[in-house]
Amino acid sequence: MNNSSDSASGTDRAVQTVPENPDPSLSPKAIAARVGDRDLWIGNVGAIKPRLLAKMDLDPEYVVSVNGTATEVTTDHHPLKDGHVNDHEQFSTAVTATRNRIRNEGSVLVNCSVGVSRSATVIATAIAAEDELSLDTAIAEIRENRPRVRPHPKLQLNACAYLVTMENRTDAQQKLAELFENTHLRSQNDKSIQELLSTESSDQTRS
Repeated sequence: MNNSSDSASGTDRAVQTVPENPDPSLSPKAIAARVGDRDLWIGNVGAIKPRLLAKMDLDPEYVVSVNGTATEVTTDHHPLKDGHVNDHEQFSTAVTATRNRIRNEGSVLVNCSVGVSRSATVIATAIAAEDELSLDTAIAEIRENRPRVRPHPKLQLNACAYLVTMENRTDAQQKLAELFENTHLRSQNDKSIQELLSTESSDQTRS
Protein backbone atom coordinates (compact mmCIF):
# COMPACT_ATOMS: atom_id res chain seq x y z
CA MET A 1 0.00 0.00 0.00
CA ASN A 2 1.35 3.38 -0.98
CA ASN A 3 0.85 5.94 1.81
CA SER A 4 3.19 8.49 0.28
CA SER A 5 1.92 12.02 0.86
CA ASP A 6 3.75 13.06 -2.31
CA SER A 7 1.66 10.89 -4.61
CA ALA A 8 -0.89 12.60 -6.84
CA SER A 9 -3.01 9.48 -7.33
CA GLY A 10 -6.53 9.55 -5.94
CA THR A 11 -6.47 13.25 -5.15
CA ASP A 12 -8.26 14.47 -8.30
CA ARG A 13 -5.26 16.65 -9.08
CA ALA A 14 -5.43 18.22 -5.64
CA VAL A 15 -1.78 17.24 -5.39
CA GLN A 16 0.45 17.98 -8.35
CA THR A 17 4.01 16.80 -8.68
CA VAL A 18 6.97 16.75 -11.03
CA PRO A 19 7.48 14.01 -12.03
CA GLU A 20 3.76 13.30 -12.20
CA ASN A 21 4.09 9.84 -10.63
CA PRO A 22 7.11 10.11 -8.32
CA ASP A 23 8.92 7.18 -6.75
CA PRO A 24 7.22 6.78 -3.33
CA SER A 25 10.63 6.47 -1.70
CA LEU A 26 11.83 9.79 -3.12
CA SER A 27 10.63 13.36 -2.74
CA PRO A 28 9.39 14.84 -6.02
CA LYS A 29 11.29 17.70 -7.60
CA ALA A 30 8.19 19.87 -7.28
CA ILE A 31 4.97 19.46 -5.34
CA ALA A 32 1.92 21.64 -4.82
CA ALA A 33 -1.08 20.55 -2.74
CA ARG A 34 -4.42 22.28 -2.62
CA VAL A 35 -5.67 23.54 0.74
CA GLY A 36 -9.19 22.20 1.17
CA ASP A 37 -11.46 23.46 -1.60
CA ARG A 38 -9.76 26.86 -1.66
CA ASP A 39 -7.87 28.35 -4.58
CA LEU A 40 -4.86 28.14 -2.29
CA TRP A 41 -1.87 25.84 -2.57
CA ILE A 42 1.12 24.84 -0.48
CA GLY A 43 4.33 23.96 -2.28
CA ASN A 44 8.02 23.29 -2.05
CA VAL A 45 10.80 25.31 -3.64
CA GLY A 46 10.59 23.23 -6.81
CA ALA A 47 7.04 24.42 -7.36
CA ILE A 48 8.27 27.99 -7.97
CA LYS A 49 10.95 27.02 -10.47
CA PRO A 50 9.44 28.17 -13.78
CA ARG A 51 10.42 25.08 -15.80
CA LEU A 52 8.89 22.76 -13.18
CA LEU A 53 5.82 24.90 -12.53
CA ALA A 54 5.14 24.85 -16.28
CA LYS A 55 4.84 21.06 -16.11
CA MET A 56 2.08 21.21 -13.51
CA ASP A 57 -1.55 22.03 -14.15
CA LEU A 58 -1.21 25.10 -11.98
CA ASP A 59 -0.86 28.74 -12.93
CA PRO A 60 -0.89 30.76 -9.70
CA GLU A 61 -1.72 34.43 -9.88
CA TYR A 62 0.25 35.03 -6.71
CA VAL A 63 3.25 33.25 -5.22
CA VAL A 64 4.21 33.99 -1.63
CA SER A 65 7.69 32.60 -0.96
CA VAL A 66 8.74 32.28 2.67
CA ASN A 67 11.99 30.46 2.04
CA GLY A 68 15.30 32.20 1.42
CA THR A 69 15.18 32.05 -2.36
CA ALA A 70 12.63 33.69 -4.64
CA THR A 71 12.23 33.14 -8.38
CA GLU A 72 10.74 35.15 -11.22
CA VAL A 73 7.28 33.78 -10.41
CA THR A 74 7.42 35.00 -6.80
CA THR A 75 5.13 37.98 -6.22
CA ASP A 76 5.75 38.33 -2.48
CA HIS A 77 9.01 37.35 -0.80
CA HIS A 78 9.04 37.18 2.99
CA PRO A 79 11.85 34.82 4.07
CA LEU A 80 11.42 33.10 7.43
CA LYS A 81 13.64 30.70 9.35
CA ASP A 82 12.45 27.21 10.18
CA GLY A 83 13.08 25.85 13.65
CA HIS A 84 13.23 29.37 15.11
CA VAL A 85 10.91 31.92 16.60
CA ASN A 86 10.98 34.57 13.90
CA ASP A 87 10.78 38.29 14.36
CA HIS A 88 7.12 39.03 15.09
CA GLU A 89 6.89 41.84 12.55
CA GLN A 90 8.49 39.77 9.78
CA PHE A 91 6.17 36.85 10.44
CA SER A 92 3.15 39.13 10.59
CA THR A 93 4.11 40.71 7.26
CA ALA A 94 4.23 37.29 5.60
CA VAL A 95 0.82 36.33 6.98
CA THR A 96 -0.75 39.67 6.08
CA ALA A 97 0.57 39.40 2.52
CA THR A 98 -0.94 35.92 2.26
CA ARG A 99 -4.28 37.12 3.59
CA ASN A 100 -4.33 39.99 1.09
CA ARG A 101 -3.60 37.62 -1.80
CA ILE A 102 -6.27 35.15 -0.66
CA ARG A 103 -8.85 37.94 -0.73
CA ASN A 104 -8.04 38.69 -4.37
CA GLU A 105 -9.21 36.66 -7.33
CA GLY A 106 -6.80 34.05 -8.63
CA SER A 107 -4.81 31.11 -7.30
CA VAL A 108 -2.36 31.63 -4.47
CA LEU A 109 0.69 29.42 -3.93
CA VAL A 110 2.66 29.68 -0.69
CA ASN A 111 5.99 27.89 -0.70
CA CYS A 112 9.01 27.21 1.47
CA SER A 113 11.86 24.76 0.86
CA VAL A 114 9.99 21.51 1.50
CA GLY A 115 6.38 22.63 1.87
CA VAL A 116 6.04 21.23 5.37
CA SER A 117 6.72 23.82 8.08
CA ARG A 118 7.14 27.49 7.19
CA SER A 119 4.62 27.64 4.36
CA ALA A 120 2.17 25.52 6.36
CA THR A 121 2.42 27.81 9.37
CA VAL A 122 1.85 30.95 7.32
CA ILE A 123 -1.12 29.43 5.48
CA ALA A 124 -2.63 28.05 8.69
CA THR A 125 -2.31 31.41 10.42
CA ALA A 126 -3.85 33.23 7.46
CA ILE A 127 -6.90 30.99 7.10
CA ALA A 128 -7.34 30.77 10.88
CA ALA A 129 -7.53 34.56 10.95
CA GLU A 130 -9.70 34.90 7.85
CA ASP A 131 -12.23 32.21 8.76
CA GLU A 132 -12.02 32.34 12.57
CA LEU A 133 -10.67 28.79 12.77
CA SER A 134 -8.44 27.43 15.48
CA LEU A 135 -4.83 27.02 14.44
CA ASP A 136 -5.12 23.24 14.83
CA THR A 137 -8.20 23.14 12.59
CA ALA A 138 -6.42 25.18 9.94
CA ILE A 139 -3.40 22.86 10.06
CA ALA A 140 -5.70 19.84 9.74
CA GLU A 141 -7.24 21.32 6.60
CA ILE A 142 -3.79 21.68 5.01
CA ARG A 143 -2.97 18.07 5.95
CA GLU A 144 -5.95 16.74 4.00
CA ASN A 145 -3.86 16.88 0.82
CA ARG A 146 -0.42 17.37 2.36
CA PRO A 147 -0.20 14.90 5.27
CA ARG A 148 3.51 15.59 5.77
CA VAL A 149 2.77 19.06 7.10
CA ARG A 150 4.48 19.60 10.46
CA PRO A 151 4.67 23.24 11.53
CA HIS A 152 7.61 23.65 13.91
CA PRO A 153 6.49 24.45 17.48
CA LYS A 154 8.50 27.68 17.47
CA LEU A 155 6.75 28.80 14.29
CA GLN A 156 3.46 27.93 15.94
CA LEU A 157 4.45 30.36 18.70
CA ASN A 158 4.69 33.02 16.00
CA ALA A 159 1.31 31.96 14.64
CA CYS A 160 -0.40 32.17 18.02
CA ALA A 161 1.26 35.51 18.75
CA TYR A 162 -0.14 36.84 15.47
CA LEU A 163 -3.65 35.63 16.26
CA VAL A 164 -3.45 37.12 19.75
CA THR A 165 -2.09 40.52 18.74
CA MET A 166 -3.91 40.98 15.42
CA GLU A 167 -7.18 39.12 16.05
CA ASN A 168 -7.48 39.17 19.85
CA ARG A 169 -8.03 35.43 19.88
CA THR A 170 -8.40 33.83 23.32
CA ASP A 171 -8.01 30.31 21.91
CA ALA A 172 -4.65 31.33 20.45
CA GLN A 173 -3.66 32.81 23.81
CA GLN A 174 -4.33 29.45 25.47
CA LYS A 175 -2.38 27.55 22.82
CA LEU A 176 0.45 30.08 23.09
CA ALA A 177 0.73 29.33 26.81
CA GLU A 178 0.72 25.56 26.16
CA LEU A 179 3.41 25.83 23.48
CA PHE A 180 5.48 28.10 25.66
CA GLU A 181 5.55 25.55 28.46
CA ASN A 182 6.84 22.84 26.12
CA THR A 183 9.32 24.80 24.01
CA HIS A 184 12.91 25.65 24.91
CA LEU A 185 13.35 29.36 24.23
CA ARG A 186 16.78 30.96 23.91
CA SER A 187 17.01 33.74 21.32
CA GLN A 188 15.93 37.37 21.50
CA ASN A 189 12.91 36.58 19.35
CA ASP A 190 12.04 33.82 21.80
CA LYS A 191 12.15 36.36 24.61
CA SER A 192 9.80 38.65 22.71
CA ILE A 193 7.21 35.85 22.68
CA GLN A 194 7.77 35.36 26.39
CA GLU A 195 7.20 39.07 26.96
CA LEU A 196 4.01 38.91 24.90
CA LEU A 197 2.75 36.02 26.99
CA SER A 198 3.58 37.86 30.21
CA THR A 199 1.82 41.00 29.03
CA GLU A 200 -1.29 39.15 27.93
CA SER A 201 -1.38 37.19 31.18
CA SER A 202 -1.13 40.42 33.17
CA ASP A 203 -3.94 42.00 31.14
CA GLN A 204 -6.17 39.00 31.80
CA THR A 205 -5.38 39.13 35.51
CA ARG A 206 -6.33 42.81 35.72
CA SER A 207 -9.56 42.18 33.85
